[in-house]
Amino acid sequence: MQAINVETTADRFLISIDKNLMTKEMLLRLLNQLRLESLAQRVDFDESVEDLGEEIKDSWWQQNKARLLQGAE
Repeated sequence: MQAINVETTADRFLISIDKNLMTKEMLLRLLNQLRLESLAQRVDFDESVEDLGEEIKDSWWQQNKARLLQGAE
């Protein structure tokens, strides 16, 4: 048996992984990452979301830069 085996059916990928290859926790993290990737591919944001993100970062920096740079002097 291979460490990782992938079978394809009409509507599914069936993946089997040797338990000696990874822990259950590692597998759950991997599955969660796959779920997040799948969700990210379905999201259809326009450029305004990036602009909003920049505004949020700039605002946060203006509010926190004095506190963060205080110890750097």
